[in-house]
Amino acid sequence: MQDFLVYVVEESLNGRADEIRAKTIAMDVYGGTVAEMARRENVVRVDAGRLRRKLAEYYVEDGRDEGTVFDLPKGGYAPQISIRPLERSQTKLRERQNKSRTWPRLFIGIAGIFVLVCFATVFALVSTKEKVPASLPIDSLSRDERGAIFDASPMRLQAVNLANSGRDLIFPALELARLNAALTIFKAAIESDDSYFGGHAGAAQVASTISLLTSDTDLSRDMLSYADTQASRAIELAPESGWSQSAKAWVEFTKGNWPEAVEFSYRAQRLAPIDVHVLEFVSLILLYSGSFEQVVEISEEALSKVVLDRGYVFQNAMGSAKFHLKDFEGAVSAFEQVTEKGGPVGPVSVAYLMAAHQMLGNESKAKSLSEKLSREWPDSRVDLLFQSLFENPKYGEELGAAMKRAGWKPNG
Repeated sequence: MQDFLVYVVEESLNGRADEIRAKTIAMDVYGGTVAEMARRENVVRVDAGRLRRKLAEYYVEDGRDEGTVFDLPKGGYAPQISIRPLERSQTKLRERQNKSRTWPRLFIGIAGIFVLVCFATVFALVSTKEKVPASLPIDSLSRDERGAIFDASPMRLQAVNLANSGRDLIFPALELARLNAALTIFKAAIESDDSYFGGHAGAAQVASTISLLTSDTDLSRDMLSYADTQASRAIELAPESGWSQSAKAWVEFTKGNWPEAVEFSYRAQRLAPIDVHVLEFVSLILLYSGSFEQVVEISEEALSKVVLDRGYVFQNAMGSAKFHLKDFEGAVSAFEQVTEKGGPVGPVSVAYLMAAHQMLGNESKAKSLSEKLSREWPDSRVDLLFQSLFENPKYGEELGAAMKRAGWKPNG
């Protein structure tokens, strides 16, 4: 609400009141791509009403003695700024001077407007140089967006919440029980609101992953067919969403359609460059296609813009890419950072970490990790899995050879 008000006041004071539209607010305050503007403009309209109510409430209560009054008349977004009579303001101020005050009255007369504009300018300059903290909507919705959705439909908000919960369950992805739980959640999101794209996108990603991992050919075929349907539905509902595009990319990857998978991946990354869940699937597809430099590039770009509260799979993918680029120290560093931040840990990350240490000559560390892999995932055949996932099987063979040099022996 503060950003909204600062923006429209600053634009008005700079002589651009007639140019303030829902689209300009959506682009300059809320951000996002051009393709997302239609959805964000609806949020702007809802927030404008909320801002009007907030201002009205403020001037009735805490702001009743303010010398400068800001209003947002209905029918537009240009603010109305009025100055209360000085005599009245000073009289009211003297009446309250003996009372304890914890918030200074900054907005009095023209000086107040000047302070507001200065604050907005400084805030804009500082914010462009800072990373996005993990509490901001890098992979979901802001508090205001959730409020707008709730006002429109509580069932839609329930679908949104379920879908975002499901995204956190997908990785590590080698556990079918975990994937089935995630699929159940995404199906519940679809039941709550079939018109919300996120339930369909998440269901497509999970079903495709099950199709890749199961040894049951009938189940694999059924899951892939279901995933294809859900991905198409997500694209139909929200083609501008990076999540929809990444779901379509994952389905095409599962089908073995490499050019299409890579094309959809790059589009998803452009649409949602700091959505960590989108980057998880994008980075994996690019990794398996052999585009190792691109995996490192998009991962490092995202990490330069956002502060993560935990580790994510795209960082593991970056570690894998660095391994295949012969940057073994970088690979070890990437995997260890994910582990330290509580990110996904599974046989794949342990296998790559073991192989990287082996290539660095850290044989005791590599052997220790080999023993952990054999003890905790005795039936895991990461070497064979990666030979089937990579477009060029030689990269899976490289990993398997390094694992075996570290002392790892497949079970059976």
